[in-house]
Amino acid sequence: MDIRFADHPSFQRAAAGMVGGALLFGTALHPVTAQAPLAGGVLGIAAGAVIAHGKPGWRLAGAGLALALLFALPASWPVVAGAAGVLALALAIGGPRGVRGLAGVVIGALAVLVAMWCALRIGHARQTMLWPALARTAVSAAAVGVVGALAMLPRHLRLVIDPVRGALARLPANLDAEVRDLCDRAATIWRSAQDQIADDSGRALVRDGVLKTLEVAARSAELKLTGPTEAELAKRTADLDQRIAAATDGEVKAQYQSARAALADQQRYRDHIRQGRERMIARMHNHVAALEKFELAATGLEAARAASAGAPVVHQLEALSLDVAASGDALAELELGEAAPASVVVPAAQA
Repeated sequence: MDIRFADHPSFQRAAAGMVGGALLFGTALHPVTAQAPLAGGVLGIAAGAVIAHGKPGWRLAGAGLALALLFALPASWPVVAGAAGVLALALAIGGPRGVRGLAGVVIGALAVLVAMWCALRIGHARQTMLWPALARTAVSAAAVGVVGALAMLPRHLRLVIDPVRGALARLPANLDAEVRDLCDRAATIWRSAQDQIADDSGRALVRDGVLKTLEVAARSAELKLTGPTEAELAKRTADLDQRIAAATDGEVKAQYQSARAALADQQRYRDHIRQGRERMIARMHNHVAALEKFELAATGLEAARAASAGAPVVHQLEALSLDVAASGDALAELELGEAAPASVVVPAAQA
């Protein structure tokens, strides 16, 4: 799971507007009220949100209601907390909804509450008592804007759950070296695509293709050739052939022949599994190469569009996406020889 910050310019505009607005409003209200730092801070936070995300009517109405609570009711922390909650609701308008939106309101209210506490601490600190009253008010109000900018973080922070990272972590430790290398290459393609492919459908195609690669790789680790080795099978087969040729008793010869057939079945199953693994590795190579080709074409699409020659690249990208989908389907449908057992029970007579 990753934490990502989106839309940096909007957050920067909001933060600058909040600090500057709080400073200006606090300074302007200094001759009017002793609560100028809080009032200026509330108005500055609302102004910064308007500058970055619009909705001036709702945000200024929320700021006005917060100020009404601060001025109409006796000063206390419950009143300040109520004003912070009202302002946080106004800031959340137009932002995320649902659980994320509710979390944004709670975090925003806490940020505004802490911002007001900072203003009160600065205004009543022993170190600022000798400052000019206007300077103390201006710094306190600006502090509200600085800390209050944190109320906008929930709008910009996103928790991203990366399924590819989870699939990589679940890969068995006993993967074949070549298969492991293909998985690493596929994961590298996905990491690059996340940053360089702007189109959601293109990123989804790469993600699904990489996940199919990792899924088949995990299945391949479950296929192990057990039982005797190739050399042992060949030696035992040759020995049984000699016994069959030398046998004079019909029952003895039949038992040796049955054991010989069991060894032949084992060899056939081993060949089937080996062939399945070879096909799997070949299709993984093809699929990863198709993903690399698609990623390269997708990242060059914007440059081609900027050069007014995007149409051919778009058609090429569509064709490549079909290739990726087709190779992914073929890879996902690969049986890998699961239906064939790795070994069979050899009749006791062959011993």
